[in-house]
This record gives sequence, structure tokens and C-alpha cells, in this order.
Amino acid sequence: MTWRLHDLKDPKPIDVSYDFTDHIAQIPDIIEIGPTKVTGELHLADDELRAHLHIEVTPILACAKTLKAVSYPMSFDVDMIFGDGPDADFTLDDPFDLKEVVFGCVISEKPYVIYHPDARDVHFDKEKAPHPAFADLDKASKT
Repeated sequence: MTWRLHDLKDPKPIDVSYDFTDHIAQIPDIIEIGPTKVTGELHLADDELRAHLHIEVTPILACAKTLKAVSYPMSFDVDMIFGDGPDADFTLDDPFDLKEVVFGCVISEKPYVIYHPDARDVHFDKEKAPHPAFADLDKASKT
């Protein structure tokens, strides 16, 4: 959803939902993403737009060990400033659109690594013993 800046002179409550299904094609660890619910308030003053947002989304992420799907509910708050000043987080455009900024927030807040409950049962190859001819060298390198 986009807003014209002249419509944001008074504090503007927002309650929107975004679909980022088309955005996740290039992100290998996100299998699916549900609707992203954004609530909060936008306030324009002194050529700066302040956004106080609450974001809720439940992406389906790939387990780091098994690649099984893991549902990960996320709920977090974000405060941002849009404008040209030194404190601004983003530039302020007219019309104003939050979609890409919200997607960036979701990507930055998701865990870097997640594990499926079955992942603890996954065992990787155990370290093999060195060839007998090199066993003494292996012992010497560990001391």
C-alpha cells in the first residue's frame, strides 16, 4: 500500500498485510512465507516521516541440517525515520511505500540458522582413524 505525503500530516494509523511470496525466490532458506501483518503509526513532521511498526509473520524455513520445513512465528517492533537528515534510516519518497522496507526487516530478523526437532538425531560421518603409517604423526600434531 502506498501513501501520499500530504495524507500523512496527522498521525496515521496503519493496518496492512503484505504478500512476499514473489520475493523469496532468491532466498534459499525460506521455503514459504505467509501474509505479513503490519500495524502501527506513521507521523510526518519537519520533513521526516517517523514509522512505529509492529510486524507479524510466520515463514517456513529450511532446517540447517536436514532441510526439513520449520515454521517460525515472528513478532517484532521497528522504529524507523524516513527523510534526508543525518538520523534518517531511509530516504523519503512521495508516494511512500513500506513494502520493500518491511521485507528487509523480516529478512534481517529471521534467524540465520534454525533446526528441525529431528535434527538432533542426524549424525555426520565420524572422524576416521589415520592410516597406521601416519598414526604417530597424527599424535604429534595434537600435542
